[in-house]
Amino acid sequence: MSKVHKVVSGDTLGAIAIKYLGSFNKWHDIVLANPQLTGRKTAIDGSPLIFPGDILVVPVKEKMQGGVTTTVEVADGEQDVAIVIGGKKFVGFTGYELNLSFDSLDTFSFSAPYDNSLKDLQEAIEPFSFKSCEIYYQGTLVFNGRLLTPDPKLEDVSSEITLQGYPLCGVLNDCNVPPAKYPAQYKGLTVKQIADELAQAYSVEVGIQGNAGASFEKVACEPSESILSFLTKLLKQRGLLFTNDEKGNLLFFTAKEQKAAISFIEGEAPLLSITPKFNAQNFYSHLTGFTKTDKENDSLSYTFKNKYLINKGVMRYKSMIIDDAKTQSDLEKAVNTQAGKMFADCVSYELTCEGHILIDNRLCKKGLCVCVKAPKAMIRLETNFIARNIKMIRTGDQKTTQLSLVLPGSYTGKIPEVMPWE
Repeated sequence: MSKVHKVVSGDTLGAIAIKYLGSFNKWHDIVLANPQLTGRKTAIDGSPLIFPGDILVVPVKEKMQGGVTTTVEVADGEQDVAIVIGGKKFVGFTGYELNLSFDSLDTFSFSAPYDNSLKDLQEAIEPFSFKSCEIYYQGTLVFNGRLLTPDPKLEDVSSEITLQGYPLCGVLNDCNVPPAKYPAQYKGLTVKQIADELAQAYSVEVGIQGNAGASFEKVACEPSESILSFLTKLLKQRGLLFTNDEKGNLLFFTAKEQKAAISFIEGEAPLLSITPKFNAQNFYSHLTGFTKTDKENDSLSYTFKNKYLINKGVMRYKSMIIDDAKTQSDLEKAVNTQAGKMFADCVSYELTCEGHILIDNRLCKKGLCVCVKAPKAMIRLETNFIARNIKMIRTGDQKTTQLSLVLPGSYTGKIPEVMPWE
């Protein structure tokens, strides 16, 4: 969480950087967080001049909160989920939703009757304070996050409060590049290097599992574009996915094949329901990517062929321009990634089952692989799926888990030759 410093006589940006950030050279970080300093005259070290009375935001690196000093029961609900804010643990929520995403960011939403006499709760949920928090399920850290504005509801005879939020890196989805970084143009950098540069202003760390891929010759983030939206486009071109880790950091990774950890059979517990979700209008037989043309280079092209439609004699064509793909290999990787996304968006299933602990008395991990056979839901063959989202929901006394399932090839690029309904 950033700190606020009011400048007094004798202050310099270098001295302030040493005090809060531990290094003289980190005055650059303070400038990034304070666009009002742009354009000022500079000192001999190149830093903008500051004056008594200036209010500066200092981007202090987020730390895990550690020990809990107080436990506060917000209601008489179970204590399976907890949120720690400022060293105080809040438990007893009567309803909740934990959404663990394989290819996006996690979210949480906890609800309870609202007792405004709880001073600890009142202080913790002050609107627009964006306080850091830790989300736990049965004592296990789910992620380190940020509390968004609470949602109180008052009715004639009752009131309810809902606490919601996302990981620390969620700010990159909301916000743009700070003015001091414009023009936000990057040459000869990998997507990881670009992400490090952009996330620095918000004190967010970026990790990667696997290879970052080739560097980009030249890319730019538009002023109206959120940081995460810009990075997502680059990740697609390198065949990478993103999510957050338990510390709230942004994480880039490459999907890997895995074995099914659990099976669901139609008519057998814990399966409650399964609903197919098909999107026919965005399902194509051919996806063709082109590179941009210029005076020095001819355009390259590559076509992904969807054998399922082609074998049925169905022809549906889709073309796209792939920015910054300079080699045939880069182009093929980018188009195959788009093809995988097409399958994920066009062939999915929503599965609901009883309970939350489905495997070996532990929380389901992101990217869970499950095997399903449910002929009435058009899964006639035993088929492996990847859980794109795992949503743990409690409403009253009922606990359910909702899995958004997609074909594994949606991420690995190996589309099955036989579909679940065949």
